[in-house]
Amino acid sequence: MKSHGGIVVDWDEATGRSFLRSGRADPPFSVRWCDGRVLVAASAAAPLGGDELSLDIAVGAGATADVGTVASTIVLPGAVAAPSFMTTNCVVGDGAHLDWVGEPTVSVVGSDHEVITTVDLAASATCRIVEEVSLGRAGEPSGRLRLVVRVERAGRVLVHHEELFGPGVPGVGSTVSTANARHVLSAVHVGVEVGDARVIEHIDGRAAWLPVATDAAVVLAVGVDRPAVLRLAGTVSDEDRHRMM
Repeated sequence: MKSHGGIVVDWDEATGRSFLRSGRADPPFSVRWCDGRVLVAASAAAPLGGDELSLDIAVGAGATADVGTVASTIVLPGAVAAPSFMTTNCVVGDGAHLDWVGEPTVSVVGSDHEVITTVDLAASATCRIVEEVSLGRAGEPSGRLRLVVRVERAGRVLVHHEELFGPGVPGVGSTVSTANARHVLSAVHVGVEVGDARVIEHIDGRAAWLPVATDAAVVLAVGVDRPAVLRLAGTVSDEDRHRMM
């Protein structure tokens, strides 16, 4: 199955607010405007092996877009032995901001999936891009998963981060070594006060804040479950306000 969706958020000078100019999607996806957020919902099981899904997000000059998903994406093996793909391409105009925070992608045993997210920022645009992965359902190993996040600003690469998880991958589950971790988060923040690089280690996992430019940083976090990872990522992103006990 091939499916494509498109989201356009613009700025309305008359009301002084951002609004959803258009939101369209082929099955199994639908796009909804919900109290200031744009949410993508799935109406059927997807992706399956062989599926090719894509989403385009455009944020007009001066607008702010808060985009996410309604529920976790469960990646399942299909009837054919072929990988599935989810590609999200984002374009953010001058003075605009994009929050792309989807619910986790759950890699089910036997699946083979690629998640590719690209963000093209104008020179004065900012963003927060958050990707989460759960490595298998409870009591089972994960499938094979490739996660790619690439952010460019004014045609120059700020971040290109790639991870491989699952059977046959060198190392322990991931190229950054997840050890016994079951949940992984990567985030790119552009338009923030960066400060110094920092790392947090805890019995439930670990997280790092990695500056990549004067106003941009990457967060990487792994842990035993999603609550632990979100806590670690929040702590390392704002060290002065949060402290691990």
